[in-house]
Amino acid sequence: MAMIERIRNQQTLLLTIIGLGMLGFLIPYDAVIAMMGNNPGSQAAGSVNGNEVTFLEYRARVQERKTLFNYNADRDAQNEVWGDILTERLYGDNYEALGLDLTKEEFDDIRYGDYVSPWVSRTFYGGQVTEEQKQNWKQTFSQMFSDPNGKAQYAGYARVIEQKRMREKFDGLVRAGLAANSLEGKQEFLRSQQSVDFRYVLKQYSAIPDADVEVSDSDVKAYYRAHKGDAQYAQQAGRDIEYLKIPLTASFDDRKREEIFFEQLQEDWTEADNDSVFIASNGLTAETNIFEIIGDAVNSESQAAKLETAEVGTVVGPYFEAETIRLDKVISKDAVADSTVKCRHILLKTEDVNDPAQLAALEARADSLKRRLRAGDEFADLVNKHSEDPGSKATGGEYEFKRGRMVKPFEDFCFDNRIGKIGTAKTNYGLHLIEVLDQQWTADAITVQRIERKVTISDATYGGAQETAMNFAIEFGNVEDFRNAADTMGYAIVEARNVKSGATAITGLSNGSEVVGWAYGAEKGDVSNPFQIDGNYIIACLVNIKEEGEPPFENVEAAMRTGAIKEKKAEMYMELMRGGSLDEIAEKTGSTVNSANGVTLKTPTISGAGGAGEPAVVGAALSLELNSVSPPIQGVNGIWVISPVTRNEVDATGDFATEVKGLNDRTYFRNLPIGSGAPVRLSNAIQDKADLKDFRQGS
Repeated sequence: MAMIERIRNQQTLLLTIIGLGMLGFLIPYDAVIAMMGNNPGSQAAGSVNGNEVTFLEYRARVQERKTLFNYNADRDAQNEVWGDILTERLYGDNYEALGLDLTKEEFDDIRYGDYVSPWVSRTFYGGQVTEEQKQNWKQTFSQMFSDPNGKAQYAGYARVIEQKRMREKFDGLVRAGLAANSLEGKQEFLRSQQSVDFRYVLKQYSAIPDADVEVSDSDVKAYYRAHKGDAQYAQQAGRDIEYLKIPLTASFDDRKREEIFFEQLQEDWTEADNDSVFIASNGLTAETNIFEIIGDAVNSESQAAKLETAEVGTVVGPYFEAETIRLDKVISKDAVADSTVKCRHILLKTEDVNDPAQLAALEARADSLKRRLRAGDEFADLVNKHSEDPGSKATGGEYEFKRGRMVKPFEDFCFDNRIGKIGTAKTNYGLHLIEVLDQQWTADAITVQRIERKVTISDATYGGAQETAMNFAIEFGNVEDFRNAADTMGYAIVEARNVKSGATAITGLSNGSEVVGWAYGAEKGDVSNPFQIDGNYIIACLVNIKEEGEPPFENVEAAMRTGAIKEKKAEMYMELMRGGSLDEIAEKTGSTVNSANGVTLKTPTISGAGGAGEPAVVGAALSLELNSVSPPIQGVNGIWVISPVTRNEVDATGDFATEVKGLNDRTYFRNLPIGSGAPVRLSNAIQDKADLKDFRQGS
């Protein structure tokens, strides 16, 4: 953001730049940055616990990685390299402290030996490691290493393989060091098996009108001070962004220029004796395509009327389709085979259509329906009343299809009988009563040779849009000015709320990673420099910053007020429900005495008492003396007074192997391969606690 502020503060230099641009000298964006005293290569791409990661290092590694591996998109390479840098900075000391190393023998083994590492298997072998592939890779690496020109590439592969293997070894140690023990297994057994029956009186918070308690603003703030550190209110890091789009599209002059060129092409093409020579001599081979438009497909063409009436040899156009300009030459018009049939049917079902008796019953029903048709009943009415094909009821039983689309007996009846024929066909679905409505054996086809080209954006248009976007970013550098200017100029503002770090898309912008990266390095109220994304200049404004940790009061005021109200209700009824029997407490609170049976700590939800679990209530029921009456308990759903009735006795001896395995699978390993489960959760925890800053902005 410092660069754009310097531009805003140096209006004279800005006017000079714009003046030069008007003379046709378009200054590259990086040059503008350099003029302001900022070398983009020396800026920080981010930092890890205060240690800077320079753009020079980051970009060099991204470029190297892209030469070594194929990526679907640059962003994939960028994110992988960034993840590897984080791994080095966060784990490097741990590798050394644990004595982790990669010997020459292991390096060879994990590439093409007896143990190919998981990452190498996925990356080099596609997950299918064979002896033949091993030998191929061994030969490839050997040739690479022995070739002076290939040594740098070999070294690049070696660095990545070593880094990935060190992380695999570390993750393996994590997995090996995490396991539940028998004591944890016993606790898990008791949580699930030790149950209690108890009677209770519950006054739910929802049953107490808010008007019955008085909560002042100071009460809400006091509740906030006491509870802002609670996990349920913990704020995740996020950014609220607003942005606008300045389209980078062809101007009227750009379109007119292409139109004039294509009008001349139209004249020349009409007079040309040989289409192939004409196209080749004008360098149009890449823009040309020949295709056939059959039957109803003609209607989808924007020039359908002209194509249908044009004689063979006529050139239709030029005309625009969005940002593309076209010419169509009619090469031929023919009737082609296009067998299509239209029918309607009534499906009659039975348990076994191949059973003679059941089939005879269906045929009798079909004969009855045919007689009703001859008597004048509407086919659609009979479909609605008798057909068991839900897929065609809404259309009166009608289907229109080509050969090969339906089961053969049904299809053969429709194609082999004349229009108007009514009869039956047996299929695995049942017996069909069919009427043939129409048959078409040919269709009109127009063969077209099309020349089309996307309208190119001229340097003047490009420079004008760039200038407009840069001027906007410079002149309207705060939230209020940004919004007012967008409204005045007719630019729609898009809101993207609570955007997470590292997000690749935001509301209305599928490729929004550059904007997200900027937002996490900007200050509240900043307006960005223009980003060129998906054919638009994007200018963003950072309207709010949410940092991870305790939330500011204004972000959680409503939730804190709700909590304060609930706390006041609890104070009122905790006192009211103190002392006496359950029946007496129920009478005082306008409640009833209810029972809960077989409740455990593992599933502390009590039927009919609210959706949330009540672990404090169940814990008290498991520990209080039987038939005693508890003091009031402030629970999740309300205020409770309980009296334990019975507790089951369980044999808590043994090795609890089942529970230990369940804890391991569920908590540590989750039955997932290396690279998943506990190591991933540990990595996420380490990154959450680290001071990470990502300023890459998609670079």
